[in-house]
Amino acid sequence: AAALAAEAGDREAGAPLAPERDAIVMLKAEHVDVVAVGDVSVEPWDDDALAPRRRVAQWADPEHLRYVKMVTDGGILTGFASVGMPRTAAELTLLFERRAELPADRSLLLRFDGPDDDPSANADAFAPETTVCWCNGVTVGRIEESAACGNATVECVGRDTRAGTGCGGCRGRIAEVLSRAAEADGTPSLTA
Repeated sequence: AAALAAEAGDREAGAPLAPERDAIVMLKAEHVDVVAVGDVSVEPWDDDALAPRRRVAQWADPEHLRYVKMVTDGGILTGFASVGMPRTAAELTLLFERRAELPADRSLLLRFDGPDDDPSANADAFAPETTVCWCNGVTVGRIEESAACGNATVECVGRDTRAGTGCGGCRGRIAEVLSRAAEADGTPSLTA
């Protein structure tokens, strides 16, 4: 409370507050993966004179229960909805939070959840920049940093980095990274 009061006191009287970003809504459970943020009510063929740079891209695969809709303004992601595509949703979440521009070929984002996508085939699975937790954008390097600070279990790493606290599908990979880090240090592994 004191920090908030101090921050409010530092603000000039009558100065506007920074605009609040839309909240990212994530529903993750077994066999359920839904992520949404922003206004996704617009349709691809809507003619909106108020937002001439807005574009909508959507893709649906009803047979496999997958769907994604992306709304951009000048190439910057302003909203999306994703169903059944956890890795695509994680990448879109990072792009949304960074206010980053989407790739010109939006279909590249769909490939993260494709049946032929094997991230380990394209790079070293233990390279520091390799993403382990797609839900929270945590890399091998970040997990190794956490382990070096004394976080020797998956749960400790989760508290420190949020890795493994989303869908939980990466907990085994986190344990592998911790085991490998422990072997490099010559200390016993405690990755339970």
